[in-house]
Amino acid sequence: MGIEANQSHKTILKATGVFGFSQVLRILVGLLSSKFVALFLGTTGVGIVGLLQSTLSIITSVTGFGINISGVRMVALAHSEKDQEQFSKSIVVLQRWSIVTGILGVLLTFLLAKPLSIWTFGSVNYINWFFILSINFIFSSLAVSKMAVLQGTRSMKAIAVSTVIYAVLATCITIPIYYFFRMDGIVPVLVLIAVLNYLVNWFFSRKIEIIPVQVSVKETISCGIEMIQLGFLLSINVIFGQIMSYLLKLYFNFQNTSVSILGLYVVASTLLITYVGMIFSAMSTDFYPRLTIVQKENSQVKEMVNDQIEVALLLITPLILGFYFLAPIVIRLLYSKDFLDVVLILKFALLAIIVKAIIWPLAFIILAKGEKKLYFKQELLGDAMNIIFTILLYEYLGLVGIGLAMLFNYAVYGVYVYNVVKNKFQFNFRKNTLGIIVKSTVLGSLAAITVLFIDYPNAYWILLILCLMSICFSYIEFNKRINIKEYVLKFRNKLKK
Repeated sequence: MGIEANQSHKTILKATGVFGFSQVLRILVGLLSSKFVALFLGTTGVGIVGLLQSTLSIITSVTGFGINISGVRMVALAHSEKDQEQFSKSIVVLQRWSIVTGILGVLLTFLLAKPLSIWTFGSVNYINWFFILSINFIFSSLAVSKMAVLQGTRSMKAIAVSTVIYAVLATCITIPIYYFFRMDGIVPVLVLIAVLNYLVNWFFSRKIEIIPVQVSVKETISCGIEMIQLGFLLSINVIFGQIMSYLLKLYFNFQNTSVSILGLYVVASTLLITYVGMIFSAMSTDFYPRLTIVQKENSQVKEMVNDQIEVALLLITPLILGFYFLAPIVIRLLYSKDFLDVVLILKFALLAIIVKAIIWPLAFIILAKGEKKLYFKQELLGDAMNIIFTILLYEYLGLVGIGLAMLFNYAVYGVYVYNVVKNKFQFNFRKNTLGIIVKSTVLGSLAAITVLFIDYPNAYWILLILCLMSICFSYIEFNKRINIKEYVLKFRNKLKK
């Protein structure tokens, strides 16, 4: 394997290591928050928080024009040109559009407060909740613009540190409010953490140097046209996805069972997105801007994406196997015994994350190249399949069906996306990458089969063996690409500094 390929793996690992380490710290801090939220609010309260967050996400998607992603692309391209004036203009344009989208969010929430209360809770008694929550959109929109600047300039250390600080402060706010006010504290918490998110992002992004530039209203619109065009289609995708998520949560909320299915679904999503998905967050923070810069060269895109898939699988697979092994313990630790049925969802959902690690970098190719219509089609397909598979398989298989639906969705979506990037951008997997894909999916499949047919605690020994095999496999493959001992030593010295 060549020096250039090794350097690529090191770059990916460096970015993942810096941001991933902060994610781990954030999660450790968040463990405390999650535990107390589960104790103070129960499955019903956790479900309500999930519903409100989905509602806010839909409105953000409608009014945000997808600038959280298209803004990163615009800043990254401007920053790569080494033109300080153009770079400064891109930031001004982004900030102005973020203010506009925030105001739109406030206005839309005020207009729809009554129907939102009825749709979400079946009553008009919660209108004031939505009036208060409208404040979120100003601060969340401004926070998005600040984070887009950090991501576009690849300010990895600033993002990493800000993530940890935000988590600590958010936990300090959340726990006492829920302790004293229980369910009545949900709305204040959601508002305060939005304000906090903006303040933290502003503090760290203020250090990025820009020069004073004059940008007229006309220029603001013209300079932001590409961002808004791409963002508009992205926002339609996100809107549709959020609506699908919202409808699923409403569907689970109205299931007449002794346990809150919605609460279990929200917790499963949190585990997969926040905890297991931390590696995706860590990598996307650096990967998307880097891919955007080389997007015109298909050969470079191919190599970068293959490298990213290898690193993703080698990091994700041991984590997934470890999660299979510790799932019941983790759920008790993070939440309570009332949430143990989440294990049923995770039986297939964890395997789905390994499949996601394969297809996730592929989807970024279409996004980085600015192929708006293609990206729109692929995301529309994924969102539609998500709700169809989830409802159908839940009806027939119960909680296990929710996880299986996720696996089916990623598999079909992955085949579609691969065919698109193969035919349009001449992408294909390298031989080494294919080997890692096969071995990772086999290990994940064996773990899924084990927990499907063998209950805990009898499954522990088999899962432990698979977990150790996965760790050894990742170590060997990583060592072929980088000198692990040397890499760990350098990373440790940087942490000490």
